Amino acid sequence: MEVIVKMLIFALNKTYNCSFAMLHLRATLNRQLKKLSTLILFCLCLPLSASTLWHRPITSFTRHDYQAGTQNWMIAEQPNGWIYVANNKGLLEYDGETWSRYAFGNNKLRAIARANDGRIYAGGVAQFGYYEPDARARLCYTSLSDSLNDINIGVVRHIVVQPGCVCFQTDSHLFLWRNGELTTITPSHAIVASALVGHSLYVATTEGLHLLSLSSLSPLPFGQQLKGLKLIAMLPYRDQMLMVSRRDGLFTFSPQQGLKPLDTAADPYIKANEVFSVDLRGDSLALGTVQGGVCLVDLANNSYEVISMAEGLQNKTVLSVRWACDGNLWAGLDNGIDCIKLSSPMRQLCGNRPWVGSGYTAAIFGNNLYLGTNQGLYHTALPSSNEAEQSLKPIEGASGQIWNLLPYGNDLLCAFDRGLRVECAHGSYWVEGLRGVRCIAPLPGHPKVLIAGTYGIDRGLHLIKYIDGRWHWAGKIEGFTISCKSLVAAHEDCTIWVANQGEGIHKIKLSSDLSRVEANKEYHPAALHRDHYFHLTHIDGQLTVASRYGLWSYNAAADSLERNIALEQQLGQHESYTYLMQDSLRNLWHSDGEAMYLLRYDARLKSYAHPGEDVYLPGWMIEDFEHVAHFGQYSIVCHEGGFALLDRNMGCHHQMPPQKPVIHRVYTIEGSDSLVYGRSYLPTSNELLTLPYSCNSIRIEYAAVCGPHSHRPLYACCLKKNGADTVWSNFSDGHCKELLNLPEGRYEFCVRTSSNPSDKGAMASLKFEILPPWYRTWWSRLIGVALIAAACFLAYRRLSRRHRQQLEQKDNKIDSLERENLEAELRHKQEELVKTTLNIVRKNEMLQEIKREVQGINHDIGEDNLVQLRRKTLRLLGQIDTNIAHDDDLKSFMSTFDSVHHHFFLKLEQAYPDLTLKDKLLCAYIKMNLLSKEIAPLMNISVRGVEISRYRLRKKLGLDEGANLSDFLQQFNKN
Repeated sequence: MEVIVKMLIFALNKTYNCSFAMLHLRATLNRQLKKLSTLILFCLCLPLSASTLWHRPITSFTRHDYQAGTQNWMIAEQPNGWIYVANNKGLLEYDGETWSRYAFGNNKLRAIARANDGRIYAGGVAQFGYYEPDARARLCYTSLSDSLNDINIGVVRHIVVQPGCVCFQTDSHLFLWRNGELTTITPSHAIVASALVGHSLYVATTEGLHLLSLSSLSPLPFGQQLKGLKLIAMLPYRDQMLMVSRRDGLFTFSPQQGLKPLDTAADPYIKANEVFSVDLRGDSLALGTVQGGVCLVDLANNSYEVISMAEGLQNKTVLSVRWACDGNLWAGLDNGIDCIKLSSPMRQLCGNRPWVGSGYTAAIFGNNLYLGTNQGLYHTALPSSNEAEQSLKPIEGASGQIWNLLPYGNDLLCAFDRGLRVECAHGSYWVEGLRGVRCIAPLPGHPKVLIAGTYGIDRGLHLIKYIDGRWHWAGKIEGFTISCKSLVAAHEDCTIWVANQGEGIHKIKLSSDLSRVEANKEYHPAALHRDHYFHLTHIDGQLTVASRYGLWSYNAAADSLERNIALEQQLGQHESYTYLMQDSLRNLWHSDGEAMYLLRYDARLKSYAHPGEDVYLPGWMIEDFEHVAHFGQYSIVCHEGGFALLDRNMGCHHQMPPQKPVIHRVYTIEGSDSLVYGRSYLPTSNELLTLPYSCNSIRIEYAAVCGPHSHRPLYACCLKKNGADTVWSNFSDGHCKELLNLPEGRYEFCVRTSSNPSDKGAMASLKFEILPPWYRTWWSRLIGVALIAAACFLAYRRLSRRHRQQLEQKDNKIDSLERENLEAELRHKQEELVKTTLNIVRKNEMLQEIKREVQGINHDIGEDNLVQLRRKTLRLLGQIDTNIAHDDDLKSFMSTFDSVHHHFFLKLEQAYPDLTLKDKLLCAYIKMNLLSKEIAPLMNISVRGVEISRYRLRKKLGLDEGANLSDFLQQFNKN
């Protein structure tokens, strides 16, 4: 058939000229002649991926996910893997985790194109311009079409970016943006398509193909062959242009050879479904159609694959397609956006739709794949078969929860919640007497014996024997009544290991007839608690326990379970393990309840691959009930959505670039969220982010483009303060981290997606500083020190003033006391002075009286014989006069008077040296305010003599006639 078709095509090429009409007729005839052969080739050339059972993984985003409108017209990708979509509600941005939307004028955005200058050029209904990220990574739109006042712009359908020039194509105009200036080119015919091939811009109109030269269009040779052809796109392909029409198929064009049809096996599909969008990468052509979803055409092998709603697309109208740098294909739909993971090594059963329930176990038996779910048992042909269509069939009578499948000999034993079922070549049957079977294990040395672990009422261990071509229940093993979740046989004869949550780990030795338990030892290291499930397995022949407290291996010499640190380090230091298994190639499969990990063994190097592990299906694992089955190069991974088919040859770790995360945004979360940091698709410097203390609670959002895997990445993060080492968090699918009430200091937030801590390439970091509160800043501390110093100074001054006041008060009190003492002493001395003066006065008065009496006696004595008596009386009178004039009391008086009146006599003598003793005494008596009649007896003179003496004293003192002698003497020595 192929030979006949080629001969007819050759004949047509020789017969017809090169006009487009002839070419079109030739292409139509060619398609009709090849119709039958195409149908045959469809079946023969269809690859495994065309199977309707195992679908490529597709990540779907609805308009509720990206919070925008319907109709996604064009898709662009930045070098960092971020996706941008032209939507009816504006520009959409996807960083691998979250969607953002940016307004576009009237929001009717139709075309976008990225440029090397960091701009995203955009065009839509009646306007065009560009987006640029601001300092916080928000895209800001600048209109270029506002200057076009009198031109009907129309709808911008395509944007071509070339060095130094950006061309916005509408149906009737070309708008060229060069060096900040806008130039308009209006061809005479409607524009159909445009493309940049090499450094030349080609424009197809309804009249043919043209080359843009400066500001004009020049027709090309053979260009008129495109006249009437409904082109969708022109793409550079093998030094030519690939012309994609809406319904007429594919063509190649070169200025030397003109237009030629490019026949492919997909031509009938293209004609039937109408192509709307195109993208080309190498020989892989992606066609988005109006009615048939996505058609993937391999131009090198002349094969194609259709991905539509049956394969997982949200709808079959594909308005835009875009090959991503990771090999995946993005499809902008009439309603929704899908990412088809073409480079993923995994396929999902039934497109990841849980039609069969959650997957718990899988096994290969014969040429079929048996799948055990929570709903029942299913079987299908092996995915490696050459069948174009595979069907998944439930096994009649095998509904219910299935826990385990064990191919053994010619039988497949199925552990149900209902019991134990056997599938064999001649049918199936139930083993009577069993209920709630969770695990089955063969017993070494006993080929016709199986041990079944049960739960529920009949929990314990049961003996299953093969008798007369069937399996039979041989009774319950006595001496063990613990539920069995995990069961493995030891290498020793009649020895098995059993584990379950809350029951611990037991090593059981059976009797020789296997009817009872002879020995049962429980192993419970202090660090291995029983509050979770355990998984028992053999790793390199050694019994190993996977637990949430690490990996433990059995040491036969010490008869104990010991922590297997070396194996944990080999697996990348995971903190928790819920599943562990070593396949026939010595690859290690394990899970932490979150994802399935694969550590590959290199048989050539006899070591495990480094660095890191493959990570599959994060967030899809059924915790504590993980299972992986293997055949050939494929593995079946059970998960909560069903089953995944992994091609291990595609999933080699070294072929998968690390998923490098990006710290996209930082928000403060005090009150309303406020964006303080943003990272766009442009490279940014690692500047220190400085935040005030009022913003010490932040939310950090990070993301990583999924890459070739079929799942969202897992993230681990840590926060370092002042460069100190810290502990990484567990891996999870959360893409933001809240840091609350951070104290001041410098921090570095790190996030990574690789499970290997040594893989530095898959890590991002952000350095930021929380400033201290104003009351803990250096200047506030300086002010505080100054205020404290001022306060101390003021306090010191106040205390000093108070101290001085206290001292003054004390001194005043002392002075007061001294004054009081002095005044008391003065009063005492004055009293003594008065007493002394009075004593003198009384003595002198007494002596005067004695004198008068003696004088009277002397006058009474005659001149007779009493001469001698008279002589004695005269002598007595002389002595009395002497005592009156020179009495010692005078000295005492003067001394006391001086102490009371502050050396009155000394100062008086210094001021008036001519004064006699009697004058001084008179001054003292006058100062004492004594009257003349009181002074007279003291001076032993008459009152008249006192007055005369006062008069003479005034003269000696130099007082005026009007001056008062007493006042003068009172004021004399006060200064």
